Amino acid sequence: MMQQVNRMPAIDSIPDDRTPAVARHGAIHCCQSGLGESSLRLSGALAGPLCEAITNASTAVPELASVELLVLTGERTATLVVHGSQTAEHNTGWLADGAGEAGSGRTAGGDELAALLQRRLPDWYGIERGTLVLDLIGIAAAPTSRLVYTDEPPSGSALESLFREIVARNHKHNIPTVGQLLVQRESTDRFRVTARVADIGRAERPLGRHGLAASLDASPSCPIDRTTPDGITSSRRLADDYWERNVPHSSRFPGLMTSPGTTNALAALMSLGFRDSTHEYAALLQGRPAADPYEPFPVDPTLALSTAELEAILDVTPHYETCRWPAKPTRFAPRFIRETVRTQAAGTDHEELLRGPHPAMTELGVQTGGSLRAFTGGWLEETGYHAETLDERSRGDPHFRGHPNDDADDGPVVLVDPNGESSDQVVGTAGELIMAANRALREGSHLLVVTPSRETAQWARDVLEVPYASRRTRDVQQVYSIPAFVYTGDGDIVVTERESQPLYWTVSDGQRSLYVGDRCLASGPVTAPLSSYTFETPRLTKRGDSMIVLNDDRSVRERRPSLAACATDYRAVRRPVLPIQPLFCTDVTVAYRAGSSLVEPIRSQRWDDGRTLESRRRHYKRALETFLETYTVGVSAQSSRTAPRFFERFLTWYDGRITWPVPTRDRLSRALPNWVHARTDTREPVVLENRSWWLPVADLPLAIAHGRSSDASAHHDRSATE
Repeated sequence: MMQQVNRMPAIDSIPDDRTPAVARHGAIHCCQSGLGESSLRLSGALAGPLCEAITNASTAVPELASVELLVLTGERTATLVVHGSQTAEHNTGWLADGAGEAGSGRTAGGDELAALLQRRLPDWYGIERGTLVLDLIGIAAAPTSRLVYTDEPPSGSALESLFREIVARNHKHNIPTVGQLLVQRESTDRFRVTARVADIGRAERPLGRHGLAASLDASPSCPIDRTTPDGITSSRRLADDYWERNVPHSSRFPGLMTSPGTTNALAALMSLGFRDSTHEYAALLQGRPAADPYEPFPVDPTLALSTAELEAILDVTPHYETCRWPAKPTRFAPRFIRETVRTQAAGTDHEELLRGPHPAMTELGVQTGGSLRAFTGGWLEETGYHAETLDERSRGDPHFRGHPNDDADDGPVVLVDPNGESSDQVVGTAGELIMAANRALREGSHLLVVTPSRETAQWARDVLEVPYASRRTRDVQQVYSIPAFVYTGDGDIVVTERESQPLYWTVSDGQRSLYVGDRCLASGPVTAPLSSYTFETPRLTKRGDSMIVLNDDRSVRERRPSLAACATDYRAVRRPVLPIQPLFCTDVTVAYRAGSSLVEPIRSQRWDDGRTLESRRRHYKRALETFLETYTVGVSAQSSRTAPRFFERFLTWYDGRITWPVPTRDRLSRALPNWVHARTDTREPVVLENRSWWLPVADLPLAIAHGRSSDASAHHDRSATE
């Protein structure tokens, strides 16, 4: 059974503007000395006293199930916070799992831990208790690495100073950091330890198939993997053993495929969940071990340590390395609500390590609001993209600009929900989604489509991959439309009688046609504006304060007092939308909201009958047949039309559905069905002589593709009467 990936839940509303979502009530802040006066700094390791305090507290307090140590980058340097819990989870904020466990009720052993830390750490250390507020570091996943080992459990010497070196290295590169150690006692001298590090200052979390494939080209900069000896690695590097790319770096499609010899599909898919840090970052915020998803892997995600080995990994304080937060931070340093100051650190202002409460600290980093727009804006900001919000937009325009998968950092982001309310200002029709894809393609940008659910993401993906509504006959496609008026060359609104049969637009052989039932009402070249077509329909025009209904010869049929009054007997013809390429697979990411995350599922489709394992040749042959039947049409022997870039488009389509190696063009040439007439060409490995794309309009101006009279049409966004 596939283990569930941890995710922070979706936030539709918050209890109030003061209660933290992610917190540690009753936490102990261990303040190092000498931050402001260097002569009071401590140079020796304090792992021994720290280990003694934790092990003694675990013995003295039976209900103390877990001790958490957090090494946090403050506004100047790192500091240490310790928290005890009576469960395996440490979050005490309102986003904590488990009814009745939020707040101080989950905390255990706080007084004993504070007293022991005060006695064991040097006198110059300051000890204070209060509530650590972690909302500010954000709940959208940040790059997070978990320490896992592949061979024998690491020795104490291998673990010694490990966390100190990780934090020091990150601070050297000005990367704000959260390091976490979860310590659970198993017996008198045995402990289980979970170790994680989150790079809060990096915007390197891969999104979807494109982002994950790109991360395989440039292995993630994992602080754990850089620092650890052989046999110890990072959870983010596990995908390297299961996935690779087999396309040139210049290719515009991902080329994400499982490595040769990979047999554990579950482990391969789970490794991508570790690559994008969703699981481990959520587990870090909740303060839980969350080791179940590692069952399919030949690694151990939890350290089994003796007391001496535990002491080796607890070398986590003091830290005097400075670290600068980004100039335009999207995540911020945690805050500490001080309740009791037991001792004052020598030569250190405690506020310089962890600032006190701020009025907005429970709002920063928390994706509030139930709308898709509010969530997406918060996610983009937390992920490190200062996306431009576009409040004034026309149909097909993006809602935001700037996302992880666009090289120029200003790629369009559109919000799509076919079930949404019009007041939500989301893309609700297939036609408008195709308009957005057309504009992104013409700009040379990567389009990010954000939807509220897995089902709506599949709907959006289906529209972009097959950008026509249906196939009326073998070579005739019905295209999508939008609820906007169609105008004649005289500026009249094209309408039909309301009781007539359904209206629809088709394309075939380079012609765009309007039908009611089986009767053609208008037809013309797809390259011509709709205003040049001759419509055998009534039309509406405004004269004075009235609307005049005209016949197709523009003779007056009747007069109505308003446009609304016309709607009782007439309905407006909807404007057709044509894609400017046969399908949209390249440079498109379709993701859905899952809790506080964006997810694009990795698909792996097989072209077989579900009962027998086909040969690779048969698999390719059936994939080619499916592609040919969906995206191409037959042409006569006299026609000069072909299907240019056929294999390139097939490979982008194939790559989005499969995790097998992408076939070579020679292999594809041999797998083409017999009914396709092909020839080789110096410019193209294979040219299809008797097939063309279902709509060969790559150079079509957007105004014509979107059914406008011109780019400057004054009427282009007026809604059609239903």
